[in-house]
Amino acid sequence: MLTFLNTQEEDMRAKISLMRVPACLLLLACWGASGPVLAQVIYNNASTAGEGYSRGLGNVISAKGDYNLNTSQAAINMTQAQSNEIQNRQQWTNAYFDMRKVNRANRAEERGRQPTMEDAVRYAQMGKPKRLSPSEMDNITGKITWPKLLRIDQFEDQRAKLDELFEKRARYGITFEDQMALREATNDMVAELKTKIRDLPPYDYANAKRFLESLAYEGQLPAG
Repeated sequence: MLTFLNTQEEDMRAKISLMRVPACLLLLACWGASGPVLAQVIYNNASTAGEGYSRGLGNVISAKGDYNLNTSQAAINMTQAQSNEIQNRQQWTNAYFDMRKVNRANRAEERGRQPTMEDAVRYAQMGKPKRLSPSEMDNITGKITWPKLLRIDQFEDQRAKLDELFEKRARYGITFEDQMALREATNDMVAELKTKIRDLPPYDYANAKRFLESLAYEGQLPAG
């Protein structure tokens, strides 16, 4: 009986000693049917309060570092996304205006060369009647040398009116009302001339019409 108690006491002491082992590695030898088996048990817990505090503080610092790293990476990603969006908008804008430029060039090519201001002035000058030569009208006296076709009696009234107005223009100048009367008289002569177009030689008709158009143009210009 005493031997049995001693044996139990020794087993209890062995268990208490095993629980008090401060090492992180415990090797247990077990016997099996095929021989000894070696098992390894690793404890990762702190052995002291100071070690536990240090590990906890390290984990907090590590977590804070991970948070800062993740926050920084998120900010970098957001900045890159904004940069990509700005770049995409700039590329779209450039493409839009490039397309408009190409369209304008294509339309201009289809229309052909556009007239310049010099062209417009030249065309306007080309459309104006030629001025009367000195042999056709004396700018100093205002005397008109009428073509043969316009000397017939049918144009006598208009000729008299125009002779008077151009002599006045040469001596004193004419008013706006005089210019309107001059234009009306030349228009009446042109209209009367057109009624005889079938009875007149083409050259004589064209020459008389050109003379009246130039006479009307002269009436719009200053004397001299």
